[in-house]
Amino acid sequence: MAEAPFQDKTVRELQALAQETPIAREKRKTPALSRAARLHLIDILSRWSGPGLALVAGVSIYFAVIAGRAHPARAAAWALMMFSALWICRRLRDNFRAGSHHTSRPFRWRSSFTASLSVLGVVLASAPILLVPLETAATYGVQIVALTVVASFAVGLALAAHLPSAAAVAVPGAAFAILTGLRAQDTGLLAASIATAVLGLAGLYLANRFLEQSATKRFPRTSFIRREIERRDTGTGVIHRPGAEALQA
Repeated sequence: MAEAPFQDKTVRELQALAQETPIAREKRKTPALSRAARLHLIDILSRWSGPGLALVAGVSIYFAVIAGRAHPARAAAWALMMFSALWICRRLRDNFRAGSHHTSRPFRWRSSFTASLSVLGVVLASAPILLVPLETAATYGVQIVALTVVASFAVGLALAAHLPSAAAVAVPGAAFAILTGLRAQDTGLLAASIATAVLGLAGLYLANRFLEQSATKRFPRTSFIRREIERRDTGTGVIHRPGAEALQA
């Protein structure tokens, strides 16, 4: 039977060999958010989403009024879908802020809220296609597209504390704006839609990174602090363990 390669080595030799052996470790570029930081971002999401939903309601009423004059059937169908999705989002948000049973499960509430926002974002972004037929005047169509894109990214900015929630509203707005340009076969409108989509999504990502970094600084991970303290104490030859000292006392 073959002998193990490390059988005759001492503990110090094994430790020296382990230090010399290169070990590929995955290094995170940014530290993961602590639970306190995530809860803080959820609180920001629940507070800032109120003005965003109010903006969506105002834009939806405006679309329903101006589109209902020329195309009442289209406007009625779109408004029914829009206000149904808006009512669900508003109810989830109000229940969470009021301290209902969703408050004890904030991460589950965030998932439900993001799912409802995805429906809201798709219905809002579909306004240029559902409310504007091809034979409609170009000025009317451009007005609907512009308001839809601005509203989508404004609401996404209000939801920047949680990137998936912001993307659930902003990405459909950008995608449908580009689709509207292709549908109208207008090169200028298509180029403007692509440029606006790129700039808007980049702005949302930067806003999310800023909020996450602020939350990380305010609520850092305790494990990182503990490791740093032990590392400094180890450099002086002493490892400070308050639990051990309490037991010895």
